[in-house]
Amino acid sequence: MAGAGARRRGFGSRGFWLAIAGVVVAFVLVRLSTSEHGQVFLTRTGVTDHFVPALAGRLDVALADRLVPMGLVRGDIKVGEATEGGRRIRQYTFPCPQHLTPTLVHLELWRAARSVFADVLQADIRHERGDQLVLLFGYGRMATHRLVVRTPAPPRATAEAPRKPRLALLIDDFGHNMNSTARGILDLGVPLTITVLPNLSKSKAAFEAARERGIPALLHLPMEPEGDEDPGRHPVTVGMSMEEIDELLDRYERRYESFFGVNNHMGSRATADRPTMEALMKVLRKRDLIFVDSQTTARSVGRKTAREAGVWYVANDLFLDDGQETTEQVAANLERLAAMARKRGLAVGIGHPHPETLAALRTVLPRLQAHGIELVTVESLAPAPANAVPETAGR
Repeated sequence: MAGAGARRRGFGSRGFWLAIAGVVVAFVLVRLSTSEHGQVFLTRTGVTDHFVPALAGRLDVALADRLVPMGLVRGDIKVGEATEGGRRIRQYTFPCPQHLTPTLVHLELWRAARSVFADVLQADIRHERGDQLVLLFGYGRMATHRLVVRTPAPPRATAEAPRKPRLALLIDDFGHNMNSTARGILDLGVPLTITVLPNLSKSKAAFEAARERGIPALLHLPMEPEGDEDPGRHPVTVGMSMEEIDELLDRYERRYESFFGVNNHMGSRATADRPTMEALMKVLRKRDLIFVDSQTTARSVGRKTAREAGVWYVANDLFLDDGQETTEQVAANLERLAAMARKRGLAVGIGHPHPETLAALRTVLPRLQAHGIELVTVESLAPAPANAVPETAGR
């Protein structure tokens, strides 16, 4: 009996469970150390740097495999070493391929890093020896690679130089909240325009925050959509009279004061209805407000009715994030918009206060500016709010 009691005490003792825990930990570490995901986890969390050489080797292959399809040959790429955080890391230096922008190079290399579970630890533009895109790759806080992409210098400005291509960005749907994403967009420090939905808990706060920062704001006017989507309270609907729309706008102008025009929130049915848009344009003309057509339908009669009423008008060219786009997809859409601006002289795009959009704006906009794109507000495009719509505005 005494022996049985001793055995029971042994099974329940602290030493026994510590031994079991040790076996479990050892088993987990072995499993982690023998899988790529596990090695990445152990490195990212700082448990060990033992696997850094193997991870760096896989990342090296992934990056090299991506450089060749980008049009680079061995002679274009200078391979060397650099120091980061007291460690020696691999450094590649190469020119930006002529058919790609620095942003697209960044996206291609980011995809390569993701394929082996690596991270982009840093991405910025430096100007020490001409413009350079500098990308730092690694795992967690452990850097393994630096890529320096030499970008072509922008042309020198001369008296004969043509005007820079202009890009006007609108960020829709302010008013729901004033969270970190909304504040981050307001604090980007670049020319842009926000649009604020009325009748929401933070509508007035959004207008005030924009005014404090000198950011022009539009009223994001709810308008009747096709189907059963809900545009929000007090939308402009098909069949409303000029007097009804005027009363609605009067209420909003007294409540919010600081908007210089409107753009449609939804409105695919209302903007396609000529009598409704004629009534709206008469009200906008009376109140010296401009109209930005969000282009939620190709059947919009906004341009025609604005021109007839003498209302200044501009149209959206591209939604940056109309669905569930990732940061890289929003960045690619910004590049598409910039290409439109280079081709036509002006492009207008609409985004929303999503975290992915903010991340893309922070990454892409400085590069576009460095390569000749001029960011402008919608307000700056209009010579005067009540002037007739110019032929070059929007599409």
